[in-house]
Amino acid sequence: MSKHVEKWFFNRTFIVFVMVCLWFIGALSLRFFYHQQVSGYQSSIHSQISQRVSMSSALQAELIDKEFSFLAANLKQLGSLSVESPKQVSAFAMRLKNLNPSIWHITIADSKGEVTFSTRVGYQPPISLRDYFAEHLKSNQINFFISSPRQSVIQESALYIAMSYPIRNPEGEFLGVAVTTLTSEALTAQLGKITNNKNISAVLTDQFGKLIWSSNLADGLQKGDVYSLCKDNKYQTSTDLGIYRIKLDDNAQCDFQFLDKWGMYSIVAENLTPSNQLIQRYQNQMVKRNIIILLAFSLLLMILGYQLLKQIESRQLLAVLNQRNKAIIDAMPDLLLTMRIDGTIIDYEVEESFPLLMSADKLNGLNISEVLEPELVEKKLALMASTVLTGEPATLEYPLMVEGKEYYFLERLTALDDKHVLAFIIDITSRREAESKLEWQAYHDGLTGLANRLMFFEFINKLIQDYRRNKREFTILFIDLNGFKAINDNYGHHAGDEILKHTANHLLSILRQTDTLARLGGDEFAVLLPETSPAQAQRVIETIADAIQKPLVYLGNRLCVTASIGMASCPQDATSADELINTADKRMYEVKLTDR
Repeated sequence: MSKHVEKWFFNRTFIVFVMVCLWFIGALSLRFFYHQQVSGYQSSIHSQISQRVSMSSALQAELIDKEFSFLAANLKQLGSLSVESPKQVSAFAMRLKNLNPSIWHITIADSKGEVTFSTRVGYQPPISLRDYFAEHLKSNQINFFISSPRQSVIQESALYIAMSYPIRNPEGEFLGVAVTTLTSEALTAQLGKITNNKNISAVLTDQFGKLIWSSNLADGLQKGDVYSLCKDNKYQTSTDLGIYRIKLDDNAQCDFQFLDKWGMYSIVAENLTPSNQLIQRYQNQMVKRNIIILLAFSLLLMILGYQLLKQIESRQLLAVLNQRNKAIIDAMPDLLLTMRIDGTIIDYEVEESFPLLMSADKLNGLNISEVLEPELVEKKLALMASTVLTGEPATLEYPLMVEGKEYYFLERLTALDDKHVLAFIIDITSRREAESKLEWQAYHDGLTGLANRLMFFEFINKLIQDYRRNKREFTILFIDLNGFKAINDNYGHHAGDEILKHTANHLLSILRQTDTLARLGGDEFAVLLPETSPAQAQRVIETIADAIQKPLVYLGNRLCVTASIGMASCPQDATSADELINTADKRMYEVKLTDR
C-alpha cells in the first residue's frame, strides 16, 4: 500500500514538477521573445528615424548652402553694378527677383543709410539703424551678414530675414550696402519638401543659438524652443555616419550640420512622441497576446505555437512599419534607392513625377552599369566604396539625358552596412537652369544677345594679360550710330530696337569668330580684334562702316544710320585697359565731329 502511495505521490510530484518546469520554461521563453521583439521593433524605428533625420539635416545644409551661395554671388554682383554701372542695377535686380521666388525685396543704400534703390514701391525709410547696416559700418571686413527673422511693419503677416553685403571701392572706402530680404514662407518653399512631414522641424541658428530661420515658426515653434537647442553646450559629438546628433528630453531626435562658410547650424528635429506611442501600443499588444497564449494552450503547444504567432505578428507589424515609412518617404523628394556596393538596385521608392531612364517596375535587380555612362558608373561605385569604408556620406551632382531632355540630379550616398548603401536623389534641374539663365543675362545684352559692358571689360583685361605674356597685339573699336535718335523720335522705340538688332547682325556677319562684338549701351557698340594691327583694323573699320549703312525696311520705311568709329591699338596707343578705352572713345568723338 505504501509503495502504491509513494509511487502515486512520486508520479504526481513528478508531473507537477514537470508541468511547473515546463510552465516556467514557457513563461521564461515568452518573456525572452517578448523583450527581443520589442527591442528589435524599437531599434528598427529609432534607427530609421535617426537615418531619416540625419539625411534630411545633411541635405538641408547642402541646399541652404547652395541657396545662400547663389544669393551671395548675385548680391556681390549687384553691389559691383551699383558702382560700375548703376543704370543696370534695376534690370539686374528685377531679373534676379523674378528668377528666385524666395527673394522678397532688394535694396541698395549709401554710406549714410539712405536708400538709393529698392524693388519695393513707395517711400523707403533710411536703414541706418538696421543691425546689418551697423555691422558693416563698424567692420572693415567684406563679409556677408544674415539677420535674425523679423516681422514687416508694412505687411504684418510677413516674417523675413535679410542678407546684406558691404559696397566698397578699390581703396576699401565704405560706400553702402546691398540687401536682399527673403520671407520665411518663400525660403521654406524654395528648399523643397524636406520638412513637409508635420513631425519634422527644420531650423537655422547662428553659432550662439540666435534664430535665423525656421520651417514652421508660424505653426507654434517659439524662439525659446530654438534657443534650447543650442544653450548649455547640448550639442554632442557622435561618430555614427560622421554626423552630430543630440537628443532633447527624450521627445525629439535632432541632427545638425555646421556651415563654416556662413557660421550657422542647420538643425533638423523629428518629434519622437508618435513613434513612442507606436512602440507603447506594440508593447501592449504583445503583453495581451502572450497572456492569451499562456492561458489558452498547453506549455508544449504554447512554445510551438508561439513561434508561429511570432512570425505572423512580425509580418503584420513589419507591414504596418513599412506602410508608415513608405508614407514618410513619399512625402520626401524624389528617388530613394537601396543598392549593393556593386551597383545592383534591390529596393526603391520614387515620386510619380520624377524623371526616370526606364519604367520604375524594372529598377529592382538592375545594375547601374546597364543604364549609365561608364565614367559616371565608375565615379558612383568609387563613392559607394568610400562611404562604406569610412562611414562618411558622399554627395554627387551630375547631368543625365532623359527622353531627349537634360536633367541635373543631386545624389547623397549613405552606408547601411558593409555591403549596402542608401542613395537619396533629388531633381535640381530648375535651379540649375535658373542659375545658368541669370549668369547669361549678367554678361549679355538682353536685346541683341551680344556681350555687355561687363563681359567686354573682362575680355580686354584677358587680351592685355596675353600681350604681357606673349606680346600679341590687338585693337579695339568704339562704334557710335549717327541718326539713331532721329529714328527713335520719328518712328518709335520699336524701330530703334530693330535698327540695333539689324546693326548687330550685320556686324556679326563680317567679323571673325575670334573677334568679340559687344553692345555697351544705347547706340554704342565695341569690337575687340585679337592679333590685329592698326593697318589691318583700318580695313575692318571701312568694312564695318559700309555694312552699317545698309538700310532696314521697317513698316514700309527705309531706315538708315551711319557710324562714327574710334580705334585704339595695344601696344601702339597704350598697354592698359583704361588708356585704350579712353583713346578709342576720344577718337570716336573726333570722327563724329569731323563728320558733322
